[in-house]
Amino acid sequence: MLCLSVFLTACSKPVAFTDYTVENLLKKNLSELTEPRLFETEKLEIIQKSEEGDAAEAEVYVTLVFPEDFDTVISMRKLQPFNMEYKQYKSSFGKFAAGERQRHHAKYQFVRRDGKWLISGSQAMSPPEIMPPQP
Repeated sequence: MLCLSVFLTACSKPVAFTDYTVENLLKKNLSELTEPRLFETEKLEIIQKSEEGDAAEAEVYVTLVFPEDFDTVISMRKLQPFNMEYKQYKSSFGKFAAGERQRHHAKYQFVRRDGKWLISGSQAMSPPEIMPPQP
């Protein structure tokens, strides 16, 4: 009975807010944003993070790589300029080139529900740094 009690206590312990938690939540979130994928996540750099109870924040640099250019992506997805998805891509990433890298600086908000962390919001801290494709 003691073993079962220890096991249940260990299983119900809240997940800590660590760099690993932030990285995995962001990677999962970014990979699920578009299907087929619009970009690859090249690098995540956690600048700082803080936690207060069931709320947390992390300031992060996210480097994205775009395998296709903006016009090709729009054409493949059959999007029109009035389409909400088109507007979202253009406002978030601009008219990117194939092979372009973008380094986004953002603050992410997290909440803990049922012992697990979830992303609850994000805010751009500055315009992205654009790195043209390498020849």
